[in-house]
Amino acid sequence: MTNFKMVLPASLIALSMLTISGCSDAETEKAESKAENAIQETEDKAQEAKSYTEEKAQDAGEYLDDAVITTKVKAVIFEDDNLSSMDINVETNNGIVQLSGFVENEADIDTAENLSATVKGVKDIENDIQFRKD
Repeated sequence: MTNFKMVLPASLIALSMLTISGCSDAETEKAESKAENAIQETEDKAQEAKSYTEEKAQDAGEYLDDAVITTKVKAVIFEDDNLSSMDINVETNNGIVQLSGFVENEADIDTAENLSATVKGVKDIENDIQFRKD
């Protein structure tokens, strides 16, 4: 996509070069070629900048998505009266939820994992929750 503000200076240079009196055909072609090259370089740089910006925006979006997933997983665990959510840690990276901490019985390990799996956006779960033996 051509950015008008970036192409305009290159076009003006080309036009001014063409308006110089006494230009030969060879000089005119050379000026046109330089102008076309300048325009192409400007468009290439604009495309590179756009791609870089889109990549960084996507990275930021993924980070935000992970934070939302973590919050939702913590909420579903907190809502379960049988789990002590204070002893379960939740982290998310690229949609993969990492559960860790301690629970009172072995069934709670599966409960926490099953609850986490219900959250939209969870791609996988790494369950490192341990049963606290008294």
